[in-house]
Amino acid sequence: MKTHACLFLSCLLVFSLCAVSVCGQTPPPPTAVAAIWNNAVKFLGESNWQAADRAFDNALMLAPNYAPAHMGKLCAQLKVSEEKLLGSLDPPVAIDDNPLFKAALEHADPAYKRQIQGYADAINARLKAMLANIPKDDRKAGESMTLKINDIEYVFRWCPAGTFMMGDANNQHRVGLSRGFWLLETEVTQAMWMSVTGDNPSNFKGAKLPVESVSWNDSQEYIKKLNEMKVAPAGFKFSLPTEAQWEYACRAGTTTAYHFGDTLTQQQANFGGNVRKTTDVGSYPANAWGLKDMHGNVWEWVQDWFGDYPSGAVTDPTGASSGSFRVIRGGSWGNRAEDCWSALRGSSDPALSYALGFRLSLVSE
Repeated sequence: MKTHACLFLSCLLVFSLCAVSVCGQTPPPPTAVAAIWNNAVKFLGESNWQAADRAFDNALMLAPNYAPAHMGKLCAQLKVSEEKLLGSLDPPVAIDDNPLFKAALEHADPAYKRQIQGYADAINARLKAMLANIPKDDRKAGESMTLKINDIEYVFRWCPAGTFMMGDANNQHRVGLSRGFWLLETEVTQAMWMSVTGDNPSNFKGAKLPVESVSWNDSQEYIKKLNEMKVAPAGFKFSLPTEAQWEYACRAGTTTAYHFGDTLTQQQANFGGNVRKTTDVGSYPANAWGLKDMHGNVWEWVQDWFGDYPSGAVTDPTGASSGSFRVIRGGSWGNRAEDCWSALRGSSDPALSYALGFRLSLVSE
């Protein structure tokens, strides 16, 4: 990003010199503009939508007569990404408010200023039209919603759309989540499980304890039954969270090893074998979004197959397309603190069940 910024500022300087020497005409595109354009194409290949859109706008803003020959192809590629970006990620602002745009306008000659302002007006009109078709969502992070299913209360917390750095310091990549989702405040309890399935596979028994000894396959059957009951809010369905959704919700805006900070104590989570069994869900402090037991208690299944992370930025990742193991997250009562990191990944055969539980999500249909 630093290189990109320097390149852009260099472009501004070259542009200013060209504008002074050829008054009233569009200056030829400097080499730096071509480099920015090539960056836009590169970012597209990496699915880095925000950077691609930004580079695309920068190139057009500084040399609007350079881009049209390439614009059709790039716009076609950007269409979906722009909808994702405008519908969910960082809210767009009028291009007039962009400080780099203001700098370009300030250094341009009068004839070129009209061209640049005309481009800005077109961009703003496009933003306004696209935003008009995007449903407004005023829900705040951590907002709660309670569903009553078979006389059992399920409390969900809202996780808004956004971006975050996923993974540990040695293997991080930027992830964008284009739609918000609801996540169960706690792990699925034995009371919840029994009210739907009629059985209880758990080793440690208790209505408020998390259901455990549940395979990934078992969780899918439970979720299938819930969806067949038609009890989800309109426009949503029950699911396991994706791995990206789980980590995003666990972090709740933090960048530390745990959502509590860089250390974890026995007063914050059930881990380390000190209790030597599961504890009632919600017995420990919640994170900033009201989610509890994201560290420890039981390992939690997520939706994804286990596989390598992507090398670049991604939007709405769903993991590997196939595999032998499913991802598990969060650690358990018997694990060390370092096994409960927000970023730590585990995996298990989807048919195995020992010490494994899960929590529900509600995602857009």
